[in-house]
Amino acid sequence: MSLSFNAAEARKADTFSSIIKETGKYEGVITRAEKLVSKGGTKGVGFSFKADDGATANYLDVYTEKANGEQLWGANIVQAVLGCLRLKDAAEGEIHFDKWTRDQGIVNAKATGYPALMGKRIGFLLQRVLETNDQTGKDSDRVNIVAVFQAGTGLTSSEIQDGKTKAEQTDKRLKALTPVWDKRKKGVAQRQVSEINPPPADNYGFDDDIKF
Repeated sequence: MSLSFNAAEARKADTFSSIIKETGKYEGVITRAEKLVSKGGTKGVGFSFKADDGATANYLDVYTEKANGEQLWGANIVQAVLGCLRLKDAAEGEIHFDKWTRDQGIVNAKATGYPALMGKRIGFLLQRVLETNDQTGKDSDRVNIVAVFQAGTGLTSSEIQDGKTKAEQTDKRLKALTPVWDKRKKGVAQRQVSEINPPPADNYGFDDDIKF
């Protein structure tokens, strides 16, 4: 059997198992959409994401509602995901996804989640965040979802509902992001960054006359 060079496949070797660590605009596939409920009763959705270049971002956990019913900013992100996927709802059900474990490495796991979101193409603006864990006092370095757009078009949920065909908001938001949002509890650095460039707080709530 002869071997034939494929440039695109060869590039994948450079990004295999790489992790998204930088602030930026990414398109790819949702590989996990898990229902989350914290010990305190806060609800949310846990996303995992595989970009088109093979890099991954796991544990993009978005919390949407406190136990007392108070809505959190993460609810806007989840609504934006539905809007950009043109879904009016996503029922709960069993999902299967890859999960890293300390003992066995990567294993196939199952959990309650949102099957309608699994495998769907989406666009995320991801922000690199440095922060201090309130319980352990340890610093972490991760990426968070700060905005959502439709893969291929770049359109946001509000632009889709407004019937626009030219994306404008996504690139504007990308330019406004700082390379690193430093929230660590070490002096004033994190306050300076967060005050200058807080995460966007657009209202992605739906009303009764959704245009899809």
